Amino acid sequence: MRIFFALLALWSWASASNLLTYNVYERSDRVDVMLSFDAPHEGGISQKNDATSITLTINDLGYDKMIEKSINSNIIQELSIVPEKNNTLKVVLKSDKKISVVASKTVDGFGLRIRSSIMQAPTQSSEAATASSLPTASTSSADFIDTRYIIVIVVLLALIILMFWIKKRLGIQTLRPASAKGGNGKSWLFNPKTGSQQEVNVLHKKQIDNQNSVVLFEYGTIKYLVMTGNSNVLLEKFQNGEVKDNNDFEKVFEENRRRLDDYLKLQDTKLSTYKNKASADYTPFDETR
Repeated sequence: MRIFFALLALWSWASASNLLTYNVYERSDRVDVMLSFDAPHEGGISQKNDATSITLTINDLGYDKMIEKSINSNIIQELSIVPEKNNTLKVVLKSDKKISVVASKTVDGFGLRIRSSIMQAPTQSSEAATASSLPTASTSSADFIDTRYIIVIVVLLALIILMFWIKKRLGIQTLRPASAKGGNGKSWLFNPKTGSQQEVNVLHKKQIDNQNSVVLFEYGTIKYLVMTGNSNVLLEKFQNGEVKDNNDFEKVFEENRRRLDDYLKLQDTKLSTYKNKASADYTPFDETR
């Protein structure tokens, strides 16, 4: 058993790295302690903080003497390297301030850098300024969002009111009689001064042909003689009881009969001319070609 422990200790000593040199590099904002080894170091490193010192324990690292070195720096005042049993090395950094220590190995494992710097604590003034600015920013952001929502709601309400107004206007216009309007939207048959609430009474009607008729109707105090059918033509207007009964209507109809015939012949002539012109412009396809 003793031989086994002796062999294990010998193997551990043979596989452990040894400290060759150390160097201290002082800067205004940091102090670096560089350790160089004779072989790649594969051991672990642990850290312990005290009130006035920070101790790094490096395993599997041997050294044959103790070192104490004073450092003229406001970050670290003293460096100690203390070898212990079982190939353990302690690096003690003493300082009168709160410092942070970061240990990092080199890429090849032949070196270790121990960097010390003063620990920066946030001041009360900056914390108070940050705390006071956050509610203000959130409050202003919330106010801005509320203002945008109010603007959107107001615009939507305005659009709804405008749509109801347009719908009301269009509804009133569609209730007006379209047959009493000309191409320009103005009444060509009724006098606007008489109002639109009076009723139209059909008094007499006489058929001219299959498509056209002559109608006498009364609107207000005025009677209108109109030809209806393919086209609506106002023939005459009567006032003061000029057309009282059917005999008067027949008389008025016969008086306007010639004018109606001429008008219908003119329409038939235009239609025939259009048909002849259309048939002349059409050239049939010759299948013998």
